[in-house]
Amino acid sequence: MTDRQSADLRRRLLSLLDEFPGRRIAVFGDLIADEFLYGRISRVSREAPVLVLQYRDLVRLPGGAANAANNLLDLGCRTAVIGTVGRDEAGNALARALARKNADLRFLRKTASYATPVKTRILAAAHHSTPQQVVRLDRITEPHDSASFPWSLMRRMLAGIDGIILSDYGYGSAPPEIVRTLHANRLPRHIPVVVDSRFRMTEFRGITAITPNITELEAATRLSIGSDSRLLQKTARAVMRKQSLSHLLVTQGRFGMTLFEPGKEKFHIPIFGSDEVADVTGAGDTVIAVFTAALACGGSPADAARLANYAGGIVVMKRGTATVTIDELRRAVATDLADPGNRH
Repeated sequence: MTDRQSADLRRRLLSLLDEFPGRRIAVFGDLIADEFLYGRISRVSREAPVLVLQYRDLVRLPGGAANAANNLLDLGCRTAVIGTVGRDEAGNALARALARKNADLRFLRKTASYATPVKTRILAAAHHSTPQQVVRLDRITEPHDSASFPWSLMRRMLAGIDGIILSDYGYGSAPPEIVRTLHANRLPRHIPVVVDSRFRMTEFRGITAITPNITELEAATRLSIGSDSRLLQKTARAVMRKQSLSHLLVTQGRFGMTLFEPGKEKFHIPIFGSDEVADVTGAGDTVIAVFTAALACGGSPADAARLANYAGGIVVMKRGTATVTIDELRRAVATDLADPGNRH
């Protein structure tokens, strides 16, 4: 990349970030409470060969679709959250956390018949050492019936929307049927609809993009792709054709991410920052939030992917379920594109 090309790209990306505040994004999805329980290693138990931890702290953060929404809010986007939580401590805490950042919660359902999913990560550390996750405890709930949701309000939800995220973790708030409902309500073609689906990726059709990680793509296609770039490309093209997608953005951990578009060469972006990550929890939520916001601002898929790659590289260097800010993205763009050795 020449100096002029680098300067042009830097201007484009910074201009896109300027457009984030004020964009209105709707997040349909499964709202999860991410808990982090911290303990200091005290001794080995006399009851069993396990560590005894001295309780230090419990931190609860928005996870799943709530994390995607939390990222959008920290990027300055006006964010509407459409999903379900239980009338329980975890659900109330999620609603409060999002409300504090002025999320639009008019379409958030609270129901006593549903338990908010909670994922508790237990982290242990010796004195003056970095906590490490030793086990995760999931309080799983049965998927709720999305058919009871008042989809007749869809047009009201979509008024003024610039982009839509469907965050499907398998708990019922973002079923593939939503796509048909969106089209039935005459969703304008220019509004990007981007999906992150843990288990049902192949069921979402006729949308703008899907953002699977490489493991999810392998599971959906029943293929072992690994680092085989030719098989990745062949698989991605087949998925796009079969599901009528405009783009497919595959995240690949320390190998970066690859964007696929019909009729264009694949666009691979190396990882931003160090591959010595601190925590990958929720990184996919950050990626889809930034990618969708950039598309909603009129950015090209390649530029949206670049910004999403910066965001992913930043957030995995933080501990816990974290978010990224516009100022952090600005610094990443300025730093990366000012250094000829880092240009890509």
